[in-house]
This record gives sequence, C-alpha cells and structure tokens, in this order.
Amino acid sequence: MVEFALIALVFFTLIFGIIEFARVMFVYNTLVEATRRGARVAAVCPVSAGGILQAQRVTIFDDPAGGGNPLLGLTTADVDVKYYEDDMTEVAAPIGNIISEDYDKIDFVQVEILPTFTHTLIIPLIGNTFSVPPVVTKLPSESLGRVSPENPVTQRCCYGVCVS
Repeated sequence: MVEFALIALVFFTLIFGIIEFARVMFVYNTLVEATRRGARVAAVCPVSAGGILQAQRVTIFDDPAGGGNPLLGLTTADVDVKYYEDDMTEVAAPIGNIISEDYDKIDFVQVEILPTFTHTLIIPLIGNTFSVPPVVTKLPSESLGRVSPENPVTQRCCYGVCVS
C-alpha cells in the first residue's frame, strides 16, 4: 500500500502536468490562429478605424460584427493592428481620409495579441497565472479594401460592405 501511494503521487503529478502542458499549447495555438485570421482581414480591409476594428473583432470573435463570446476573454484593447512599408518601417494608420500614395506605401500588415493576456493554470502550488508571450502574425498586404486601382480611395470594401 505504501508503494502504491509513492508511485501514485509521481504518476498523477506527471499525468496532470501533461494535461496542463496540453492546455497551455492549445491556448497558444488558438491565439496564433486568431492573429492569423485578424491579419488576413487587415490585409484585405481598408486602412481606417472601421477596418482596424473589423480586424480586431475577427481576431477575438471570428465575426466582423463582433457578436458572440470573446476568445479566451480577450477584448479589442488586447489586439494591436499595425501597417508596415517594405523595409519594415511602421506606417501610421490614418483614421480619416487616406490618399492613394498612403495605400501604396503599405506592404505588410501585422496583428498582435499584446502580452497583457494571462493564462490561468488549473494545477495548484505551481502558480496561478502566467503571461503568454506576444503572439504576432505579419502578412503581405493585399487589396486593403480597394475595389478599383483607378480610384483607390473612394471605393473601399470589406466583407461586402463598401464605403464611398
């Protein structure tokens, strides 16, 4: 009976450690997939407050309207969307009207889940929470919501919603 107690202690500690490690990897992979979805939307939606908000909502809710339960308790404040030139110089995301030359500067989009996100462990005595490292996805920009290259500023669409 004593032998069983000693072996069981090690065995169950190992089993619960494996389960917790699997949970951590699942959460990390979920965050990576969420940033990939958000970067995909940022690459095809207009460079505007609305386009950035849609990318953040798709990252968190997998829905541009922002309905449903948020992924892992994230908020739009936890998601950062940035635009880069071909030399990886950050382009300030204009919130108002954007001119054609600004669109031509943008070659990459990046979506990042900020390191403020923490994951709660279920194993006692090890620590209750830990910070997840920054999760970043960078993709080449695509249409950025432009329908027509002749008039890239006035015709901007994202998920079928066009803004003139």
